[in-house]
Amino acid sequence: MDKISVIVPVYNVEKYVKKCLESISNQTYKNIEIIIVNDGATDNSENICKEFVENENRAKLYTKENGGLSSARNHGIQFATGKYVLFIDSDDYIAEGMVEELYKNIKAEDADVSVCGVYNVYSDNQSPQCKEEIYFCCEKDRFLKEYFIGEKIPGTICNKLITYEIASKISFPVGKIYEDAFYQFELVKYAKKYVVTTKPYYYYFHRENSITTKPYTIKNMNCIEIYSNFYDYINKEIPSLLEYAFFRLSYAHFMVFDKMLMIKDYKEIKEYREVLGFFKKNFWRIFKNKNFRKGRRIAVLMLKLNVKLYRFLLLQDLKKKGVNT
Repeated sequence: MDKISVIVPVYNVEKYVKKCLESISNQTYKNIEIIIVNDGATDNSENICKEFVENENRAKLYTKENGGLSSARNHGIQFATGKYVLFIDSDDYIAEGMVEELYKNIKAEDADVSVCGVYNVYSDNQSPQCKEEIYFCCEKDRFLKEYFIGEKIPGTICNKLITYEIASKISFPVGKIYEDAFYQFELVKYAKKYVVTTKPYYYYFHRENSITTKPYTIKNMNCIEIYSNFYDYINKEIPSLLEYAFFRLSYAHFMVFDKMLMIKDYKEIKEYREVLGFFKKNFWRIFKNKNFRKGRRIAVLMLKLNVKLYRFLLLQDLKKKGVNT
């Protein structure tokens, strides 16, 4: 059995990190090394990690100054000695058979990347990202198509086992958010063969103060930046997938725009008119894109007609979900 390097960046997650590390330690696949990177945590995370390392001889703890998630992941891969690499976020956890399933599939198909399904976990419930459990092997074209749609291949990097040969060539972008998307933009340039099971093994925890529930900051434009990069790449290399890339780019604009509208003086945001202009310019293209659910196509119509009404309904929906605005 080949060794697998599991890299876990840690920063101020004292409530979650023990469960995460124990879920890795309890894997049915035993030939793993657990590389924990303490990214300058200021809570009790480091002590929890130290105690874990004392009792788990496959684990090592490395401490560095705070540099962010990308910096911690990049630091961790320097110490990887496995044939394959897996990144796990320290506020998430994994089913005990996840590593074994990913490894079994990547070996069976002689693939570069092995993907499994994800549970979206909230404070009061959890649900699988993909309702249907399927298995398939594919090349880059289908991988990107499914990645852009987002159901069978979720956006996180943490449900993907990658050969060290490829992972060692790619860095996460320091100073940016949506780092997983930037990483996967580089990944598809190297990886040729992918194996996917939508059966969920990774538990992705949505915290109340996570990036997905916070109002707009300028860094949210990183999301539009990376999917613009994807769109340009697809336009040049795989034009048959252009409408799928456009779907993802449009989705990024929706996400950023919704965050802008969480702010009272949203019209004062420098980038507001740029993002709104995207919807006005591409109204028909979005409205006719069948990858969008009916609700989103109605939303772009509402944006075209009345932004204030769209904002009112958005804030009502966020309030129902318990998001403070």
